[in-house]
Amino acid sequence: MDMYDENENQWTNWAGSITTLPDTFCQPKSVRELQDIVTQNAGSIIRCFGSGHSWTPLVVTNGGILIDPTGITQNGQKAFRWQKNGLNLVTFFPSARWADVREALTSDGPLPKMYLPTAGVLPSINATGFVAAGCHGTGWEQPTVSDLIYAIEFVAADGKVHVFSEDTTPNEMNTVRVSVGMLGVITKITLKVDPMYRLWDQERIVPTAEVMGANPESRGGAIDASKLHALVTGNEYVELFWFPGSGFDGSIWVKQYNRTQDDPRDIPLRTDDDWVDSMAGSVMQWSAQRPMVIPAVQALTWKTINDRVKVIESSKGFVADAPRVLHYQLKAFPILDLEVAMPIPATGPNAWDFSNVVNAWWQAVNYTRVKWAAGKYPLTTCLHARFTKNSQALLSPAFEAAHSETHYCWIEILSAYPKNDPNPNNRSAAMSEFDEMANRVVGEYWIKELKGRPHWSKYWHKISPPVNIKSLLPQANLDTFNSLRRSLDPKDMFLNPFLRKQML
Repeated sequence: MDMYDENENQWTNWAGSITTLPDTFCQPKSVRELQDIVTQNAGSIIRCFGSGHSWTPLVVTNGGILIDPTGITQNGQKAFRWQKNGLNLVTFFPSARWADVREALTSDGPLPKMYLPTAGVLPSINATGFVAAGCHGTGWEQPTVSDLIYAIEFVAADGKVHVFSEDTTPNEMNTVRVSVGMLGVITKITLKVDPMYRLWDQERIVPTAEVMGANPESRGGAIDASKLHALVTGNEYVELFWFPGSGFDGSIWVKQYNRTQDDPRDIPLRTDDDWVDSMAGSVMQWSAQRPMVIPAVQALTWKTINDRVKVIESSKGFVADAPRVLHYQLKAFPILDLEVAMPIPATGPNAWDFSNVVNAWWQAVNYTRVKWAAGKYPLTTCLHARFTKNSQALLSPAFEAAHSETHYCWIEILSAYPKNDPNPNNRSAAMSEFDEMANRVVGEYWIKELKGRPHWSKYWHKISPPVNIKSLLPQANLDTFNSLRRSLDPKDMFLNPFLRKQML
């Protein structure tokens, strides 16, 4: 066990936007060491982190204990696949990133290959942190990844390992699926997965109006959601991207995937070398420090994407095993990311009202257009949307009661952030325009008017006036979660000031 006690290990998140300075920083190498840390520091604030891919102050301790559990394995093993009573399962430990889970599910061995039915894009993200924060992939009939939990284990405030599973504690599973670290330190997760499957990836560049209808500013505010309804409900998996470089009534990059029995074909070449991601990251950080070049960089970015998609489109898409399609990006450069789960209510059999999504999309596009015309750049990467079923996890932003037919759109704004710029004024300037868009578009419209709920780990803490999570989730959910939380953590050891304000 490594432990440091002199505040010499300041922690900063992956994007460079969150920093904390704990009194003690610990790196346990086993569950037993983790238990000792928790027991020896009874009464202290304890938070832990994975790969740091969060933009909210979930791990900020203002002193206290910060734990890095990513050294915890099972005899050196980070993840493994197995079967039980006809279920395909994968178990992983705090050391596992999604790349490790992918390897465990797809490597040769006595068991058939398997994969998650939905997954986040980046294989470099810590899998435990991803699940604990209620993260998601895409898939119209797929839930969040947290809803796939079959079993989960925590070291709670008493220093003991507490096990929850669908077999032994079925009534508590929806309480523990999304915990944001408030129930203790997660030491093991088991997810239900599918037999390996293939996806037919089709990609297109289409005029925005072909997906979102005409800009409501040109139609007296009228919304046409019929085209988006047809696209999303007519495919198993859909992702949408708008880059300012395509123009403000310009184009949308559509990625749609469907399961197929076809043989693999026309799979685009992709390098695993870090230099491609490093180069892209360097260019985006450089442009974030020099706003005058952002339009040119965006135009170049869009041309590169457009050219790539045209190649895929000319082959009528490609067919590959699910991991190759779902993890289409290996790494990401430092960005600011704010995401909201937007409800898509059912209006009848096989019918849903997508007007919230269309409204939210055009609000972001039109706001960005006005700002860019004034030489201000709140959105320097893209506007992105994915679509899933609702979640049964009590703290999920996509929560709905059992049997609800409401689905969700996860819509987000992303902007480059000059993480490595030594000048704090440049970093603040890059953040200030994004913050204003967060307030005006996300806070005032997406959340207040359209009733979206913010993703736990994506930057919503900067919205002003502050978002009140307690007003967005059913009170019964909060009561049930807090009842279990207080039984596991009666002294609030796992609540930092940010979470204390949200949950109590």
